[in-house]
Amino acid sequence: MNPIDLVTVATFGIAIVSGLMWLIVQDMRRKLPAARVHARMETTFDLARRTKKVDGKTRRQHADLFKVERYESAWARWTAPKLARLRTVAGRRGLKIVVGVAFTAEIAALVMVALMPLPTAVAVFLPIEMPVFAAIKTYGWLVNRFRRRFLDGFPDVIDLLVRAVRAGVPVTHVISTAADEVEEPLRQEFRLMGDALQVGLDLDEVLSTAAKRIGIADFSFFCVCLKLQRETGGQLGETLENLAGIVRSRREIRQKTRALTGEARITTRILAVIPPLILLLMFLINRSYVMVLFQTPTGTKILTYAVVSVVIGVALITKMSKLNTMR
Repeated sequence: MNPIDLVTVATFGIAIVSGLMWLIVQDMRRKLPAARVHARMETTFDLARRTKKVDGKTRRQHADLFKVERYESAWARWTAPKLARLRTVAGRRGLKIVVGVAFTAEIAALVMVALMPLPTAVAVFLPIEMPVFAAIKTYGWLVNRFRRRFLDGFPDVIDLLVRAVRAGVPVTHVISTAADEVEEPLRQEFRLMGDALQVGLDLDEVLSTAAKRIGIADFSFFCVCLKLQRETGGQLGETLENLAGIVRSRREIRQKTRALTGEARITTRILAVIPPLILLLMFLINRSYVMVLFQTPTGTKILTYAVVSVVIGVALITKMSKLNTMR
């Protein structure tokens, strides 16, 4: 067999193996808890987007608040949900925060490349990967902060709805007035829902849009309860009261988990602060002793390895001590 045949066979084999690996990875992703929850939410709220032809072009209809239709490219379809989610969790300043953090990370990466003896591959990819990583982490932090603040006040909102429903007030009216009784970010979300109801949108449509926009499992349970009660009837006050108990129980579990992992989180912060603190103290006490790390090639390499080791260690400890209880 000549080399050309070998290359052809090897390329064909690699393509088949890559395809099988891609299918396996996709199957594993669909079996993750987050993917299963997302699939169930899509099935429950019918979040699939519809398409139709207008003037020979594909026009997409979204489940947005006021049914705004627009032409989209592939890039817009990928970025629009992320930007919408960012506006939900951080308002108009969310994009500025992410861009600012990414810009700061870019400057830090350029300084590291200029001052530290990094390998060529690391020096090439660090200015590209570090801003992206910082932007992703900032986005995740904003989402988690919004989720935590939302869930802290959500049981009280459910109690308000229970009292109003038992007093004979319709749910649609309570949603419109609940924004005046709660704190942010609940106030903004319930104000949007109330405005949508006042302009004539159906309750099911408003709940579906809100569940997709907020993206919190506890709020999705609330929307399911309202939709089922509207379709099948029953005592809504008792159902919402049970839901409030479930939401509080889930919040207590999250708080207990945070308390149990508190020691690991504090240890991580202490281990991350000690090396820079010692370096600063040595710089103030004996500057010539510390400058060896910055002025000699060997010292620079040792400092680089130390920084990389500390970053990797802190990342591992943080990953091990962080339990995802938000599902």
